[in-house]
Amino acid sequence: MSRHSTSKNTKSTNHTEKEYKLFEANDVAKFGLCYATGSLLGPISYKALMYLIWKCNVMTPGVFDTVSLSVTEMTNALGYQPDEHRNFSHRAKYICQALKDIMAKPLQIHDAEANKYMAYALLQYVEADFNEDTIKAQFSNVLVDHFGQDLKENFTVVRLKYLNRLDTTAGVLLYPFFCRYQKMQTFSYKVTELAKLITQNESYEYKKLKSKHLLPAIEAINAMTDIHVEWQEKKNGRKVESILFTISQEPADDEKECFLAYNRLKPSEYHMMPYNTDWMNAYWYDMGAKTYKPIEAVEEG
Repeated sequence: MSRHSTSKNTKSTNHTEKEYKLFEANDVAKFGLCYATGSLLGPISYKALMYLIWKCNVMTPGVFDTVSLSVTEMTNALGYQPDEHRNFSHRAKYICQALKDIMAKPLQIHDAEANKYMAYALLQYVEADFNEDTIKAQFSNVLVDHFGQDLKENFTVVRLKYLNRLDTTAGVLLYPFFCRYQKMQTFSYKVTELAKLITQNESYEYKKLKSKHLLPAIEAINAMTDIHVEWQEKKNGRKVESILFTISQEPADDEKECFLAYNRLKPSEYHMMPYNTDWMNAYWYDMGAKTYKPIEAVEEG
């Protein structure tokens, strides 16, 4: 048995990330989303859809009908900022095209209790007007069964602030997956089911799954999100059949740095006082830059 441990918008009005919480059904977090054809959404497509769903739920809680926002906000929310090389403009067009692709292809959602898969066109209409800097989208009404604050039970809270820091398909699928099991702290999962989640191929070779997907994704999750993952391979003979995961809540690397700066501590003094989030009152989170910025610096600027 081998053990692995990898080391670890817009300005918020109250300087917390609470407005970036997305509520999704446990089955969505556990099994992810893919196209009905079996192909996976790319990381940008996945994050764009999740942000659009979150935005709609904030503006019209409990109702999934239509939502409008600026192209700039959407592009910024996914971690891109204007620059002199027009990368922001190119990314904006790519994101809007990704949303149109999602509209054109039904997405598959798993219902574990009923032991069935359902295919939905989650987006019924998408319009992107770059002259007016607006995106308009209309949702299928089935979303209310899978997303939103009105889910009464069996839901997972996914913080988009952290999800949007991740840049790989494995990362954006595994972060909600680990959030789903965070309260259990320790759980075992079959390699074939992990391969299905990450690649849509249960027979995907474990050696490649580990090196190309699991290791990079978990390393990024540990460094850039609010959870920490450790894992052990469980073998039957020489074959790895399942993985034992241990999930704990832990601040991202840059959050630890802000905590140290706020309390005027050196890195070697990190454990001298219990970690707390008081420092967040002195910072705001820039979704486009994917970083925290001191409020004083913003006000002075």
